[in-house]
Amino acid sequence: MLDLAVLGLLKEAPMSGYELKKQLTLKLGAFWRVSYGSLYPCLKRLAAEGALEVELAPFTSRKKHVYQLTDDGNRLFHRLLETAEGHDLEQDRFSMRLAFFRYLRPEARLYQLERRRGYLQERLADLRASVRSARERMDAYTIELMDHGLDEREREIAWLDRLIARERRSTEPQHEQDLAEPLPAAQLPQSPRDPRLPAQTG
Repeated sequence: MLDLAVLGLLKEAPMSGYELKKQLTLKLGAFWRVSYGSLYPCLKRLAAEGALEVELAPFTSRKKHVYQLTDDGNRLFHRLLETAEGHDLEQDRFSMRLAFFRYLRPEARLYQLERRRGYLQERLADLRASVRSARERMDAYTIELMDHGLDEREREIAWLDRLIARERRSTEPQHEQDLAEPLPAAQLPQSPRDPRLPAQTG
């Protein structure tokens, strides 16, 4: 997954290893920790595979390498982003993928959001079954912890429901959206007035 994050950040701009580490911490630090010990071997391997070009930064007193995405690297990034295996649906991996969803096609975004929701719904059902079968044998703190886990999954499923609904609206043809939205009263078609009725006043 570090490959995906590095390639995704380098789509925005060329960076040095130090700048990459800073951006990784800034954008992904809440759910993904990276050290220089894992970052630099990753950069070296991606460069050897032709996914990155490495240049010396000009106008610096110290020797600093700047990494830039190649066409092969761009293709690799999109392939990694679009191909989500089962373990990519786990919390940290999915959150990191979500950070780069703007690069996915709408139908691919919708597919991955629905897979994550299905994954969570299965875990929620399993957790509820465990709580029901063992609740009488649990102490108060274990029960609180299990209930907290249930609440977290329910909240994320509701959040995913909102994202999926928004994604579906964005992929609908414009005329279908127009049909789904009620017209303002001033634009509603008016029936012809029966001349035998008295004129309305006020």
